[in-house]
Amino acid sequence: MGKRLWAVLAAASSIGMGSAAPAAAQADYKQFVLNNTQIVPLQSRAGRKYELVVVLPSNYAANPGKIYPVLYYLDAYWDTPLLVSTYGNLIYDNRAPEFIMVGLSYPAGTDYDVERRKDYTITATDANSGKADAFLGFITHEVAPLVEARFRGDKAGRLIGGSSLGGLFAIAAAYKAPGFFAGHIAISPAAGWDEGALAKLDEQYARTHKSLPARMFISYGGDEYAGFREPIAAFQQRLAARGYTGLALQNYRMEGLDHTGVKGDGYVRGLDWVWQPRRPAGPSGLTRAMTQQAR
Repeated sequence: MGKRLWAVLAAASSIGMGSAAPAAAQADYKQFVLNNTQIVPLQSRAGRKYELVVVLPSNYAANPGKIYPVLYYLDAYWDTPLLVSTYGNLIYDNRAPEFIMVGLSYPAGTDYDVERRKDYTITATDANSGKADAFLGFITHEVAPLVEARFRGDKAGRLIGGSSLGGLFAIAAAYKAPGFFAGHIAISPAAGWDEGALAKLDEQYARTHKSLPARMFISYGGDEYAGFREPIAAFQQRLAARGYTGLALQNYRMEGLDHTGVKGDGYVRGLDWVWQPRRPAGPSGLTRAMTQQAR
């Protein structure tokens, strides 16, 4: 995929994913606050500054001995409100266990497009790309141990999710740290990055591995730019044909949606898929409410 397209996508992300400043708050109005959230500043051992957006279950404080599975998600500066809402909906419908969410973010004032391109891309096309291995090491060796020690995260219940370049990273993590994450959610992954570097990673991995232990969800929008969409569809087919043992794969195409609009449906269906083995027994909230009302 050409460098010009990647520049266009970077500019579009700034416009379409929340770069606009909110209207000035009036003194007599309260601000809307997302409950059970906190920001944890963190400097990596390499000296880079990050922020973790930690979202805890509503009953977290009331259950001090309980450990929780954890969703690590990329682009937290854009996607936290969406995922907080998605979490509440899935819990009400009884489609997922209670879990902690940890968003990977950067301090205020950071150029998100520049930093995410460094951290999420698996090969270097210039000086500001190709740092995914270092970022994955930061998550696996620094972020996850902190979350598991400080917030009671479950080592056996880690998920990783992201979209676009974040989706590329989420898939690559399955190859580069097999088994570390139990589930991978890749929404419109940038499968065409650097002339198909993701397909080359799969080819290299397949030469020496028969197993890829993960539940994986890969999706894209039917209305996405063809040059971006087609490498995703091709990679979906490639991965399905591999027949890796231990891999539970769900490929999904979202008709009528474009590159950023896919995230709502993608995270709902992706989380529903990867949490399926840990889905709680019993009816949904609506079923319970209607059953009680009928009595």
